[in-house]
Amino acid sequence: MNKHRSNTGLVTFIYIAIFTVTILSFFMLGFSESLMRFVVTLLAIGIAETAVYGYSILWLRSASEAGRTSPVLVSGAWIIALYVIVVIAMAVLLDWLLELSPLWYAVVQLFMLVTAVAVLEAIGLYGRNAASGERRDAEASRNLRHQLQELRGIREIASTWKHPGTARLMELVDALEEKFRYSDPISNPELSATEDMINQQISLLHDHVALLLVLKEPPADWETETQELTESIAGTLQRRNRELAALK
Repeated sequence: MNKHRSNTGLVTFIYIAIFTVTILSFFMLGFSESLMRFVVTLLAIGIAETAVYGYSILWLRSASEAGRTSPVLVSGAWIIALYVIVVIAMAVLLDWLLELSPLWYAVVQLFMLVTAVAVLEAIGLYGRNAASGERRDAEASRNLRHQLQELRGIREIASTWKHPGTARLMELVDALEEKFRYSDPISNPELSATEDMINQQISLLHDHVALLLVLKEPPADWETETQELTESIAGTLQRRNRELAALK
């Protein structure tokens, strides 16, 4: 946090210094014989410098919060850089060399500003939509990740069972986990009831395996019960995958 504030303060100091030098340079040296072109050029370059400053602050804030540099931020930086170059080029060409009519010169600079804002807004909209899609995908894949974690926990519990049937129990749990591993990770809100049923069945399997570990002598049909539980979960998972495929 302190580093972020330090960088923000440094960028602000640089911006103020550059902006001050720009204003002093314009008033000391002048830029054209036309007062209106002079004012338009000063405003255009001032806006360009302010845009660089504002985007730099946005970059620092976004990078510190996300922990990485977004491709959308990089694209926006290129747009800002291109805008600054075009503004300076138009000032030199249209104001100084060609001495374009003040009205048309103002229209050109305004057009450059509006175009840059529109492109930045389009990039920002794309970035927001992409981030929203990533959040939806992460939320949709949370169920399967949770289910896999539960199965890994069951396998760890099963591996501690001091019984000759440990290998068979592990085999049943591993086979079920394999089916989950190769299922579509992205779910759908319409499958919430099916996902809840799978979670409940996995919880039942967890309780069943935990019970086997605490019993001194497991029931004679423990393997059949365990297999029925895993097959029931696998059947619900298969139904979930069919329903999911039908929704796509």
